[in-house]
Amino acid sequence: MAITIRPLGTADFPLIESLARRIWPVAYAGILSAEQLENLLTRIYGAENLAAERAEGHRFWGAFEEERELGYASGYRQEDVIWIKKLYVLPEAQGKGVGLALMQSVIAGFSPAKEVRLFVNGDNRRAQDFYRRCGFINAGAVPVKMGDFSFTDFVFVKVL
Repeated sequence: MAITIRPLGTADFPLIESLARRIWPVAYAGILSAEQLENLLTRIYGAENLAAERAEGHRFWGAFEEERELGYASGYRQEDVIWIKKLYVLPEAQGKGVGLALMQSVIAGFSPAKEVRLFVNGDNRRAQDFYRRCGFINAGAVPVKMGDFSFTDFVFVKVL
C-alpha cells in the first residue's frame, strides 16, 4: 500500500467530517451510544469547531492511497510538547501503517519537541494497544465532561 500524507486545509473540513462519521461508529462501538456519537461528531467535526481549532494553531493531515482517503490526524504544539488531538484510520486500512504515518507527520510538523502527548478514551483498548506499540506509556487518567456525557480519558506520553 503506497500511503501519501498531505496537509489538509479549511476546504478539506467536509472530508474530515465524512471520515469521522465513517470511522467513529466502528472505533467507539460498545463505548458510546448512538446519541453520544451523534452529539460528539456534531460538536467536534462541525466546520465551526474545526475552524476554531485551526485558529488556535491546530494543523490537520490526511492519509491517502492514490485518491482514496484512509484517515486523518490533527495536532498542535504547546511549549515543548506536541499534542496529537485526532488520529483515526478507516477500519479496512488499519494495520497497514497508516496510523503510524499520520502520527509521524504530526510529529514532524511540530518538531523539535521533548515529547508527544495525546488523550485516549479509557474504554478504547484497541487505540491504547496501538499507542503502546508506538512507544507511548499511560501517564494517568483524566475525567472528561462533554455536554451531558462524562467519561475517562488516559493521557499517553512518548518522550522524543
